[in-house]
Amino acid sequence: MIKQTLIGALCALLLSTSAMAQLTAPQQAARDKGLVLYQQSDWYDSQPLLQVAAAAGDRTAQYYLAEAIRLSSSYTTVEARKWYEAAAEQGDLYAMLRLSSSSDLCHQMGTCTGKAGSEWRKTALKLAHERAERGDTEAMIVLYIAKQGLGWLEKAAEGGDSYAQKVLAGRYQDGAGWFVIPGNRHKAVKKWFKASAEGGYPLGMAMYANYLFENNGNKAEVGYWLKRSAEGGYISAVSTYGSNLAHTPNDLDYPPDLIKGYGLTYLISRFEGGGRVAEQG
Repeated sequence: MIKQTLIGALCALLLSTSAMAQLTAPQQAARDKGLVLYQQSDWYDSQPLLQVAAAAGDRTAQYYLAEAIRLSSSYTTVEARKWYEAAAEQGDLYAMLRLSSSSDLCHQMGTCTGKAGSEWRKTALKLAHERAERGDTEAMIVLYIAKQGLGWLEKAAEGGDSYAQKVLAGRYQDGAGWFVIPGNRHKAVKKWFKASAEGGYPLGMAMYANYLFENNGNKAEVGYWLKRSAEGGYISAVSTYGSNLAHTPNDLDYPPDLIKGYGLTYLISRFEGGGRVAEQG
């Protein structure tokens, strides 16, 4: 039951903003499992599963299949580029950015094919600006990633995007942005980590819990957000939550629950090397 809950949560994380083609039940199941394996850094076993939905025209599956192929090969192969292009043709901005990258090894090897990277970048920026003007926070994040300025990330965060809020808090924490009063930076970091957590983003919850812990926050509040993050499927939080329940150690004063604590710890151990799900059981 724990395993099913965790995998379901991982699917929800990956699918929350995706655009899906009309898939049959078997295609959907393959897609979901492939995305979970991808999330666990299993670039190999995820590919045949993602291929099922990608071939059926699912844009998200096409993008993640291309990513899995690229990561398993260390550069954008002809096959990876094919799927990036398929996703990009359906309007996937992240696929367009990947196709526009001049740092990929395929450029150095002279094996890149199709539309030039500069053309893809131009298209990505044009579409992203159009969507951002309509309030699309994902497009704002893409503009930030495309080095169009921190202001776009700030707009996405202000627009309620919990992922952007988490990233912005981290950027402020690392020294980005300008604050006249030094103490305001500290307040902004806390504000955006908290907003991300309250927005339901599991990694944001974990980051907020960690921020509170490192800044002598209330233990009960730290424990609350760690638990919420674990329940949301964030693997690192599941591991930390399990060890605290088993009191190995218990930094957050949870009441002991050895069965649940060791059960969660065992579940995490079933993810082998980089998160690969074990075949057995």
